[in-house]
Amino acid sequence: MRVSVVVVNWNGGEMLDECLASAFAQSHADLEVIVVDNGSSDGSLERVEQRWPGRLEILRNPKNAGFAKANNQAFAVATGDWVFLLNNDAVLEPDTIANLLAFVADRPDVGSLACRVMRYEDPNVFDSTGLLLYPDGVCRSRGWLEKDLGQYDRAEEVLAPHGCACAYRREMLQDVGGFDESYFCYLEDLDIGMRAQLMAWKCWYVPDARVRHHKSASAGNYSKFKAYHVERNRIWNAVKLLPRFILFMSPLFSVNRYLMQGYAAATHNGLSSDFVREYSVFQLAWLLLRAYLAAMIRVPGMLMQRRRISKQRRITTQEWYGLISRFKLDAIELALKR
Repeated sequence: MRVSVVVVNWNGGEMLDECLASAFAQSHADLEVIVVDNGSSDGSLERVEQRWPGRLEILRNPKNAGFAKANNQAFAVATGDWVFLLNNDAVLEPDTIANLLAFVADRPDVGSLACRVMRYEDPNVFDSTGLLLYPDGVCRSRGWLEKDLGQYDRAEEVLAPHGCACAYRREMLQDVGGFDESYFCYLEDLDIGMRAQLMAWKCWYVPDARVRHHKSASAGNYSKFKAYHVERNRIWNAVKLLPRFILFMSPLFSVNRYLMQGYAAATHNGLSSDFVREYSVFQLAWLLLRAYLAAMIRVPGMLMQRRRISKQRRITTQEWYGLISRFKLDAIELALKR
C-alpha cells in the first residue's frame, strides 16, 4: 500500500533534515515524500534538495501560504492510498508507518490515525495521543505533558489526530474534503477530524506508531500569532461543528475558560501565566478583539458550511452529542496545564 508523506516547511532549519531522514528510514518501502515549502529563506529547502536529489516531490510557494493550504496542495498531487502528515519539527521511529498500516488493514471504516507523539526533548513525556474538544471549539492534545506510565499503551478510538503527525485515508479526504484554508494554521486538524467523524469515519490512536515532536518550534507555545489564530479559529469550529444546543451555550463555556485562564495567570500556572509575563493585559485584550472581529466577518460563510455539513452527516444527532461528551476537554485541565 502506497503512502504519501507530506511535510510542510517554513524555515525548518536543520530540523527539516532530521525529519526527512526519518521518513526515508521507514521500514515500509512504498513511500513518496512531498515537501511543500512556504517561502523559506533559511536555505533549508536547498539543503535537502542537495541531500536527496530526485527523491523529493517539491512544491514551492513564494510566501507563507499557511499549513492548511500547503497540505491541500500536497493532497492534490499525492498518489498514496494514505497521506501521512509530518511536521518539519517531528521525527518518526523506523516502523511508525508500517505499524499504522498493519493496524488499519482490516478496518475500512477508519479514516484517520493518531500517533503516539512524545516530546522530542523528553521522550518519556507525551505531546499528543489525539485531540480533546472543549465545548467552545478549542482543543488540546490528549495526554499532553503527562509522563509515560503506560496509560496510553492501548489502541483506542479518539476524536481526531494531532496534525503534527497523523495519517489520513485518501478515500476519507475525497469524501470529506481537505483542510479549510481560511484557518491558515491551528485547529484545522480538529476541523477536518470532526467533519470526518460526522461523516462516520472513525479515528484510532495507535500506540506503536511513535513520533517525537519539538512543540511549537515555529511559532512558540504562547506567541501572539498562535493565540490570535487559535481564538479566531475556535469560533469557526464552534459555528461549524458543535450541535445546536452546545453552540448556543458555547459563550458560557468561553467565559468559564477565560475565568480559569485568568486564575491560572494570577497563580502563575498554565500557559496563560507565560503569556501575561511576555505581553501586557492590554495586548491580550486587543488580540482577543482582533480575533473576534476577524472571526465574525466569516461567520456567514461558516454558517453555510454548517448547513452543508449537517445535511451530509451520516451519524445521528444523539451520536453527535455523544462525540462532544466522550472526548470533552475539562476547563481546569485546559487552563492549568503548562
